[in-house]
Amino acid sequence: MKNLIRLFALLLALAMFAPCALAETEYAPIEDWLVGNQPAPAPYAPNPDCYLPDNGGYVDDSLSITVETTFWTEDIEQVEVQADGVTRVLLIRVKLTDVTQFRTALASKFPSKQTARVEQMATRNNAVLAINGDFFNYHDSGISYRNGRQMRLNPNNLRELLIIDINGDFHYLRPTSRKAWEAFVANGGVALHTYWFGPNLILDDGTPMTTFTNNENNAPWGKAQRMIIGQTGPLEYLIVCSEGPESQDFKEQGFTLGQAAKLCVKLGMTNAYNLDGGSSATVILNGEKINSLSNPKRREVGDCIYFCTLIPNE
Repeated sequence: MKNLIRLFALLLALAMFAPCALAETEYAPIEDWLVGNQPAPAPYAPNPDCYLPDNGGYVDDSLSITVETTFWTEDIEQVEVQADGVTRVLLIRVKLTDVTQFRTALASKFPSKQTARVEQMATRNNAVLAINGDFFNYHDSGISYRNGRQMRLNPNNLRELLIIDINGDFHYLRPTSRKAWEAFVANGGVALHTYWFGPNLILDDGTPMTTFTNNENNAPWGKAQRMIIGQTGPLEYLIVCSEGPESQDFKEQGFTLGQAAKLCVKLGMTNAYNLDGGSSATVILNGEKINSLSNPKRREVGDCIYFCTLIPNE
């Protein structure tokens, strides 16, 4: 019954924002991926009237973003109320019209190692929603593509690679070997974005990953804030952002990678890529951070993923 009430509330909110949904209008894809050899910002600012109340998301005719707040125990059971030992998790569902709405931004021109807050990158790039990426400029190895441009081609099998192709589809290389990359390219694959952090928390047979190493520097056995993204359909994605021990409103929040993997499977995901976590885990909506508000840390990072509108807004 409570889930039905939530669904009704969401439908009511969407109905209130009907002026933002011009269902019979088509909008052109964004032409510019790059400015020179750096990622280009999105050309159109979000329409303030299309943000849903209470940080519930954003809906216009070119994209739909909904944000749901959920609570989970250490045993990955969903509960209705948060308490000590219960972790707050944002479930962010993104549906795009065109792959050019799936974009990346850098804190500064590559190859600079300069960092910035995600909200600064979001504002500069007209992001509707933005999350942190993989902090690729901190490393010297891996395969890095941003908005279709190759930033680095130095394969290293310590981490698993997420490839987002020119259709917005996800592919994984486990491990990130030169041979596996060359096979992807030889089979006609074209990378739009790549991320080298990982791993994909769901195995090929649909079960959660249970075996981890410290090679990936992702605190596999410690409770932490987690930032996870997976593809759920053509141009449809689910972002899972959990709080962690840095949050000060409730004690013992956060997940190990094993717990996060179990959560993703329980959510029905078939792939779930682990991005940079801890205090780097940041969700920006309408220019404001909406996750882990009781965490006093505001870490600067090197890059972000963001989603934008196709609708000109004067």
